[in-house]
Amino acid sequence: MSETLTHPIHERLPIALLLATHSGFIDAYTFQYHAERFASLQTGNIIQAGIALAKGHFNDALSFIMPILFFLLGAAFNSMLKHTFKVGKLSIQQHSLLVETIGIATLVVFRTHISGTVFITLLSFFLAIQLDAFPKVQGLPFTSVMSTGNLRNVGVNLMQYFYTREHSAIRNAGLFSLIILAFLFGAFLSTLISNWLNYITLLGSIPILLTIFILLFDYSRK
Repeated sequence: MSETLTHPIHERLPIALLLATHSGFIDAYTFQYHAERFASLQTGNIIQAGIALAKGHFNDALSFIMPILFFLLGAAFNSMLKHTFKVGKLSIQQHSLLVETIGIATLVVFRTHISGTVFITLLSFFLAIQLDAFPKVQGLPFTSVMSTGNLRNVGVNLMQYFYTREHSAIRNAGLFSLIILAFLFGAFLSTLISNWLNYITLLGSIPILLTIFILLFDYSRK
């Protein structure tokens, strides 16, 4: 049975691949232009906050704690969107994408007027919205802003196939492998574009988000 008939449009593989590409694109950008930091990997921020606190560097600790807090707030904000906006011409996921797109575009415009910490903090907020809006691919839990869980899923499904020979397991391993490659491609694309656009490379994430937004229109209902 085709993916179109068995999964909601926001859980289809092309959407997941574009979301992963977008996240790889953004984190490659922040790594290059914001002191080798990532907007989505909050585990790293938690560890660095702990190190800074242990050394008594409280201002440094705050620069890592702020993205953590705003990542939490971003997920909470998206939950609020789900209860505020009803499905009509636009889906819940499209409302989330609009907020993320407008937010990132605004950050690019005002990037010279805010500190690097504020920049990373607000990006974390918008990536948390994305993470909460798209929790599944083809009915399976996945993370669209980091690869750790997806790597685990590849390993688990490969072993499941080894012991059971279930075709669904090898298919799932392939699915998550493609998502990981999409992260890699996003980082590659971001770095390539930065050779020409430098600090405004982040604008390249906007076409990716708009493509996802357009693909989420379910024309099969018409």
